[in-house]
Amino acid sequence: MLKNRYEHILVFDFETTGLSYLTNNIIEIGAVLLKRTPEGVYRVADELNCLIRQAEPLPAKIIEITGITDELLLNEGISEQEAFEKFQKLHKKDALLVAYNLSFDYAFLNQLYRKHFNDNSLFITNDVLDVMAIYKDRHPYPHRLESAVEKYNVAIKSTHRALDDVKATIEVLVKMIEERDSASKYINVIGYNPRYGPAKFKAPHVVYVPQYGNRLELEKR
Repeated sequence: MLKNRYEHILVFDFETTGLSYLTNNIIEIGAVLLKRTPEGVYRVADELNCLIRQAEPLPAKIIEITGITDELLLNEGISEQEAFEKFQKLHKKDALLVAYNLSFDYAFLNQLYRKHFNDNSLFITNDVLDVMAIYKDRHPYPHRLESAVEKYNVAIKSTHRALDDVKATIEVLVKMIEERDSASKYINVIGYNPRYGPAKFKAPHVVYVPQYGNRLELEKR
């Protein structure tokens, strides 16, 4: 059980200018820090929701998907340095990092830390949990967050806005743990489609496993 292992759980999501952690930027950070109470229940300890200003106009596709515009970033955005410092305050060394399709967000997170610490060898070494890996083992395609939200009748919808998607991810994870508490088996394990191979950015403390739809390959480990 997760509550027996972690005092803090940090669930996070990024909206970005594209798919490459090397050439694209984070435009929005959403994060919720959960802290375990003495009774063993996780409660929200803090949360973050911020937009990040950009030097270049956003791609039209990103505006279409997220609804985030150049004007919105100009009027409500903060600098990447400010956003990084805000995220750091939530990022506990002992926290389990959780996201939906975590390999994407983890790559951008690690790159963000490398940039602001000026250290290209840096790795974020927190334990990680990919909620999509659990969902993918239990349900057939499609495996998008909105699919999981619909499947588990989650009230908070996936909007492609960072904090909304964080809260939806938390609710999906809670529903799946209630259904069958196997989440601990997925800690530091990331599944990938064998047709495409693992993510280009691989964390040294994470095991990358071919995941074949809903054939429960990860749960057989």
